[in-house]
Amino acid sequence: MPVQPELSRARILVVDDHAPNLLTLEATLGDLGEVVKAHSGEEALLHLLREDFALILLDVQMPGLDGFETARLIKERERSRFIPIIFLTARSRDASHVFRGYAQGAVDYVLKPFAPEILRSKVAVFVELFLKEEQLKRQEALLRRREREALERESAYRYRLLGDAMPLCVFAAGPDGRLRYGNRAWTELSGLPSEAVENLWRSEVMHPEDREGVYAAWCHSVGTGQPFEVQFRLRCQRTQEFRWHLGRAVPERNERGRITGWIITATDIDNQKRAEEELARASVAKDAFLAAASHELRTPLAAAKMQVQLAQRKFGAELTDGPRRALEGLDRQVDRMTKLVSDLLDVSRLLTGRLSLEVEEFDLVPLLRTTCERLQALSTEHRLRLETPETLPMRGDSGRLEQVVTNLVANAIRYSPQGGEVELRAWFEEGNVVLQVRDQGIGIPAEKLPVIFERFGQAHGARYGGLGLGLTISQGIIEQHGGRIWAESRGVDGEGSTFHVCMPLQS
Repeated sequence: MPVQPELSRARILVVDDHAPNLLTLEATLGDLGEVVKAHSGEEALLHLLREDFALILLDVQMPGLDGFETARLIKERERSRFIPIIFLTARSRDASHVFRGYAQGAVDYVLKPFAPEILRSKVAVFVELFLKEEQLKRQEALLRRREREALERESAYRYRLLGDAMPLCVFAAGPDGRLRYGNRAWTELSGLPSEAVENLWRSEVMHPEDREGVYAAWCHSVGTGQPFEVQFRLRCQRTQEFRWHLGRAVPERNERGRITGWIITATDIDNQKRAEEELARASVAKDAFLAAASHELRTPLAAAKMQVQLAQRKFGAELTDGPRRALEGLDRQVDRMTKLVSDLLDVSRLLTGRLSLEVEEFDLVPLLRTTCERLQALSTEHRLRLETPETLPMRGDSGRLEQVVTNLVANAIRYSPQGGEVELRAWFEEGNVVLQVRDQGIGIPAEKLPVIFERFGQAHGARYGGLGLGLTISQGIIEQHGGRIWAESRGVDGEGSTFHVCMPLQS
């Protein structure tokens, strides 16, 4: 940083290769300002790199850089180009010499030997101009600083008013992370003054179980400059109960990107938190009920199936069309109920981690062919097309994978129009078995794609039947095989949907 001149003393740079001339100039001008001596043009340029000057007295004839070349270099620099230069010369004042000097930015010419009083009067004018200009600069800077301070005070006052008007706790912290201020909501919550926030993260206001973890997260954010978002409990002074809050903090940065402070908010989320906990308990209870109900339903359904089969075998030849169709319908409904109960049990096993696999080596192609033949027989109004290599040996649970293929193909049939085609393809790809089921049906809305694998998630509601568990179960089975499953669709435009399955050969 350059050394700034004192307001009452100006620096005068005198440049001459003869030491006696420099001493004479110092003696003549010393009471007008601080005289800085340079014995060459190069030394003068070094002084100008470090300091500011009111005036330069520059000898014309010097070895190395002469006065004219030195003046040219001085004027090329933005910082020194406006410093007045008075040339000192022992040569006669011929026109070409004078013109060259003024062309290099000189404000005056002084012949050696010079009259001290004349030189002093010339220098004094420039010194006085410089001091007045410096005084104006300082006054302008002082006014700007005062205006900035006034704006900062006004901004701080408005910030406090705004903070106090907000229903959530608002805090201000310095760049070091130390809390300095809390708004009115904080004082009403804690019963403490706004400034009593410095030790919030470890104070009695915060729940003992939350203090260390929240403080560590806060230190990490302050150290890295990353935003802070943590849930913690704060004690309400009025009720003496701890309530859950969501704390968020973002850094304030200056124009150079440096952190100048932090703004922290703590929003009361206790009601939301309690509602989430209640919802979670209800979900657990619901899952337990479904699991228990499913187990209880298996026995009567098995008994009903047995009774229907016995009736068909014993009275089948004697039944008229009406009773026979009734028994066939009853048999189908029992099978449907059995499938729903099995799905509920599978979901329960997935949730509790008890869905086990019976792993074996088998060929996937016969499984795909058998599944397609069975589904084609049940749905003669659709065309099923199967494309596979001759063999697809792999290791996994063949029964569970048949369940996945059945779910995917049955879904494709369900959402396809009469006469529509469902395509099932399988192939090897980079050590994986890849399955693809494509239909020409209604398609899946874009907003439903992320949720169709969730429990009871249905792309088109209940109007196409089913509980919305098949895809959930399929995803769980595929993931247990170390694979993944996903869907693609252009939306509800009649261009259908495509489901993809990718599994490693060895599960």
